[in-house]
Amino acid sequence: MHPLFKKLLFSRHIEYLAVDESFNILELSHKIAQFADRPQDLSIGKDVRLSFPELVGIEEILSHILQGRQLNFDLKGIGRFSGRGNLLYFDMYIINDSEDYQAGNKLIILCEDVTERMNLEQTLVQRSNETTLLLDAWAASSQYLDKIIQYIGDALFVTNSSSVIKIVNKAANFLFGYNNSELIGKSLSLIIDESQVKNLVAQKNGSYCNGINTTKVVCQTKTGDKIIVAFSCSRIESKLEDEQDIIYIGRDINR
Repeated sequence: MHPLFKKLLFSRHIEYLAVDESFNILELSHKIAQFADRPQDLSIGKDVRLSFPELVGIEEILSHILQGRQLNFDLKGIGRFSGRGNLLYFDMYIINDSEDYQAGNKLIILCEDVTERMNLEQTLVQRSNETTLLLDAWAASSQYLDKIIQYIGDALFVTNSSSVIKIVNKAANFLFGYNNSELIGKSLSLIIDESQVKNLVAQKNGSYCNGINTTKVVCQTKTGDKIIVAFSCSRIESKLEDEQDIIYIGRDINR
């Protein structure tokens, strides 16, 4: 699996499975069972609808996505009781595995744990009858990586070890006011002070971070405005020691 895809899924607590045109499971991630209604039926070759009854009745939609006639389909706020009796909420995103939204040979189903978000929203509803719905859409891997990056509601950058920007998504364009041509090939210090960039990717001992850390950072937009963004970063492992890309995911906390 593409290393950047793994980092994207890990950073957002997303599990996945792939199914064929008959809805039989072809591939699944290690922790996807926590989202299944019947984990015992979740295995390679079995019908995914046995484990995820939410897919029963929407087969036509799934076929349209597989054929490239529909881009994606989302199911929000699905509830499950865990084996310990705890209530888990997750969002489900469905896309195909092809490039350029054409017909593919399998469906990718992404499940994101949104329990914390749902609990917060329910608390807000109880207090003020106002809810906040956070819409994040995902997908990834070498074939559908760009599709997933553009779906993400948070700003995303991928840089090399020298902080030169290699990949940027639409949310980052919108948040900071730059287009792709103004960011690709430029230093991330255009937006974040160089000293803060180093702090983001360094542990206390000065080595690159191996996991995910989150830091509030003062950033500058194209117009010169100062905004606070909560950034998570993680190193993308590479076989080439001199080339270690870093993925940054930033959430605007000024709104």
